[in-house]
Amino acid sequence: MPSDPAAAQTFMVVGTLRDDTDLAEFAALREDEHKQLERLRAQGRIGAHHVSPARRATFVEIVAADQEQVAETLATLPFARFFDADVYPLAPPDAR
Repeated sequence: MPSDPAAAQTFMVVGTLRDDTDLAEFAALREDEHKQLERLRAQGRIGAHHVSPARRATFVEIVAADQEQVAETLATLPFARFFDADVYPLAPPDAR
């Protein structure tokens, strides 16, 4: 989380599973991924998390000060190395 909660911004990260992913290694890390997601959620750094197996994609809502902090949060996830990520800053609710 940002040191100043007022500076927090929400980002949507769209991760696409790489074609060269070792699916056995991916499956072996599933429990570690879920545990880390829960830790980050408890810290207020991760919001919604959705998976689209048919599209080989995942969607993760991250609360951070900036895109650098988003990258730092993503790097803590065991599955991060299997995905190409695109980061989208979201408009605050009052700007919609």
